[in-house]
Amino acid sequence: MRSNRLRGCLVVTALFTGTSIASAEDTDKTPDDKTAPDKVAQAEPQAEPPQTPTSPQAEPAPQTPGAPLPDEQLRKMVDEQVAKALKPKGPYLVFAGGGYARAGVGLAARGGKQVCFNLPGADTHWRLGNECDYVIEPQFTGRLVELEDKSNWGVIVMPGLYRSMEDPNGADKTFFSNLPAEFRQLYFFGENIPQLLHGKIWGGRRYYDRLHLDINDQFLEIEDSDGAGIEDMQVGVGKLSVAFLMNPNSEAVQIANPTVGGPTISSANVAPFKLTARLTDIATVPNGALQLWTAFYGSSTSKDQSSVGADVPKPANLFRFAAYHTLGKILGGSNLVGAKVEIGSNHLLWRAVIQEQMLFNNGHTSFDVIGEFRSNRNRANSDADWVTDNWASIGARADTQLSGPFRFLLEAGLDHVFPGTDGLDDPQLIKTTACLAINAGTEPGSRPSIRIFYTHAFWNDATAALYALGAGGNRLSQVYGDKTNGGSFGIQAEAWW
Repeated sequence: MRSNRLRGCLVVTALFTGTSIASAEDTDKTPDDKTAPDKVAQAEPQAEPPQTPTSPQAEPAPQTPGAPLPDEQLRKMVDEQVAKALKPKGPYLVFAGGGYARAGVGLAARGGKQVCFNLPGADTHWRLGNECDYVIEPQFTGRLVELEDKSNWGVIVMPGLYRSMEDPNGADKTFFSNLPAEFRQLYFFGENIPQLLHGKIWGGRRYYDRLHLDINDQFLEIEDSDGAGIEDMQVGVGKLSVAFLMNPNSEAVQIANPTVGGPTISSANVAPFKLTARLTDIATVPNGALQLWTAFYGSSTSKDQSSVGADVPKPANLFRFAAYHTLGKILGGSNLVGAKVEIGSNHLLWRAVIQEQMLFNNGHTSFDVIGEFRSNRNRANSDADWVTDNWASIGARADTQLSGPFRFLLEAGLDHVFPGTDGLDDPQLIKTTACLAINAGTEPGSRPSIRIFYTHAFWNDATAALYALGAGGNRLSQVYGDKTNGGSFGIQAEAWW
């Protein structure tokens, strides 16, 4: 009886779905309009995996004529019919899978506007309740063509806005009355191409080669640029990606004017470029994978034929190599360990990082820890002395559900800079934040999230001396330039999709 009832419901559902969609299509079309465009902004269909031949043993047994179909086979038939009926015909637009936004307001505990605390010389800062900026980045994906070989072709467009709360309100930045935006990404792509080992080809301007640490919003790898490449080709041991990247604008490179006191020259004679490659998803131990990242930074130069006496410098070449290993199912979360090195004739940087993400309480509580050390050595030329700038950081965030959508977050982080200057203390900053949040869900990553926070920071005299010179930003200098601790409180909203 239960099987017959299920079978009847599935059949009715299939007939109703097909009839409804057919009626809708007939309503949209008229005898005089046979080229009406298809609907847009429909749900993106799930990508289908490459088809492989099935063995004879895997084929279903033939059905006796007139015998009822098994439930699983009936479900499969209904799913196929519904998928065919719902599948868009022609180009369609998707608003999903890449958007991000955050914004907030706050006050300094001493009075005045919210102050954010960062350590001069550090690569990043602990960001919970410590972000003095706006970010709005909605992403739109236009699916244009799907071929019989299952490859998909389209375009991605992302308008975006980034605004620091200390940005000047110039003639080109009317922040008081609106939110001026620019195009952050605009590139064409083809994906799941059999001839490229089921990889992806792309060309345009995009966010590229990004490897992110979440709770301090740091990019261990980032190569946003104009260019073109082939991505995620399945080469057996992993997925291979290669790209050529450069900024095509002459204004990106300025050279000195041979006329004393003259303005710098926007030069087309210097063309820096990058060749990047990465090999990801290299299986190691169970639930473990290795990633290898490499790049060559070079340039093409020529003599300036229009400005007599102009010196066109040849930038030094740079090589970059990094390795990161991820391990899943560790205390309910994952672990990342990585190392990176950059080598040039006048530049040497190396970095080591570890991140541990843990989940408890059936996924309703998270605890994240990050530790990092970076050494950076530079010199002006081969005859100059090396200048060393080292930085160490460690911190953690706990995020737990209180009841329903209500959550409590606590974050603390320590940053320490080693400038290598004898006789002087090293700059140091300790930042703490307590936060109450309302999330659209019961998990730590549920978004949107609206937070009420209080942040307090402590720093030593060496850091205070830098703040007094404005190294930490105008706000920090103006509000806490004579102190070695301070706080801010406010409200922030964040979402991704």
